Amino acid sequence: MKKKKFITLSLALSLAVFPSLPSASSQDAFDHQKDSAHIGHALPKSKHQGKQEFDSPSFVEQSSVAEVLDEKGKKKKDKKIKKSKDKKEKKSDKESSELFGLFGNGGDSGSGSGDTSTSADRTVTVLVAVDEEYRAANPDWQTLTQNIVEKADDAFMRDHGIDFKIQAFAEWSSQGNDAVEILQDLERDWNGRGYDFVAGFTKDANFNSGGIAYVYSSDPSGSAISVNLDQGAQNTSYAAQHEFSHNYGLGHDPQGSGIKCIMNYDYSYQVDYWHQEHDDEIQAHKTWYGN
Repeated sequence: MKKKKFITLSLALSLAVFPSLPSASSQDAFDHQKDSAHIGHALPKSKHQGKQEFDSPSFVEQSSVAEVLDEKGKKKKDKKIKKSKDKKEKKSDKESSELFGLFGNGGDSGSGSGDTSTSADRTVTVLVAVDEEYRAANPDWQTLTQNIVEKADDAFMRDHGIDFKIQAFAEWSSQGNDAVEILQDLERDWNGRGYDFVAGFTKDANFNSGGIAYVYSSDPSGSAISVNLDQGAQNTSYAAQHEFSHNYGLGHDPQGSGIKCIMNYDYSYQVDYWHQEHDDEIQAHKTWYGN
């Protein structure tokens, strides 16, 4: 298990307006490799019903091939992830199709070269770990979680040039009596395998939070760990972005402050951007992960 100078365990996006206190065993579990930790404030479940599809598609910066792993980490197959076309490519394809049509070359003009990609200042690797309850509720769990991570990535890419690249999807059997124990179970099962981030997705009835993550004050020696509850694609993407932000060291904004930021519980399910101080913090910590 990895050691850190200081770790804050943040319990974010809670399902309950008055979340229950953790059990004694969970409290003991907060001692993460003898580093200090504490629970952050909790947030009620989103007031609006979560959509299982996005209003607009997420953007994939580069094509790749991700491994699909079983619970023991053994490779089962590969999953291809295709780069999205940007507006310029789409326009070029349409113009080419119309031009070829004029010359009678048929309707299939082909797509753009696909070689160009939106440049990133930093590319970080992600292992997506999905528990048995989530997989049972979402048969196409690989595509769904890919879209959720990429949707959260859209904001990081837009504002900070950070591209989250999924390298593997893993089957995971979540264990624990609450969100904290389930987070620690994910860390025991999947940390130390070389990924920058391990993002868990759960529908476990014991997971009493919308999302949970470790908040680091310095570059962690292993993977950054977080878990998100299934609340529909849109709500879960907000939660994932919130938890990834904790992994970069961000704390919370005060409720009632009027600060419109995804780190303010009043706006966690409403906005996908950060206020200036948090933007500066992400910029300062960009080099913690990836290359």
